[in-house]
Amino acid sequence: MSIFVSDEAKQKFQGFWVGLATPILIGWGCSLFSLSILSTHDGPVSELSYIEYFFAVFWIGGHLVLWPLTGWWLSRRAKKHENLPLKKGSLLSMRLALIWVAFIVLGGTLQVLGGA
Repeated sequence: MSIFVSDEAKQKFQGFWVGLATPILIGWGCSLFSLSILSTHDGPVSELSYIEYFFAVFWIGGHLVLWPLTGWWLSRRAKKHENLPLKKGSLLSMRLALIWVAFIVLGGTLQVLGGA
């Protein structure tokens, strides 16, 4: 199969997916890891220790902060090295992050306004 695909096409394909998947995996990986640590806590929120507060911030910040920041960093790095597929993948990742943030904000707003 590899004899039919050029090396340039492989590099473009790989660069795009690295730019797209790396920020998503870093952001969601940190969030899910922090959530798994927090799920072991049985008591009320008022009894959280400082370490658990750190994981709570990391849980929220993983997909809402780390994901877009990693995409932005990869985009800047791709621009510096003139790697167009990496830049396109990271820009798509940032767009998906903005859609996700809008979804979270819209859901929270509707919940507050709806009183549910």
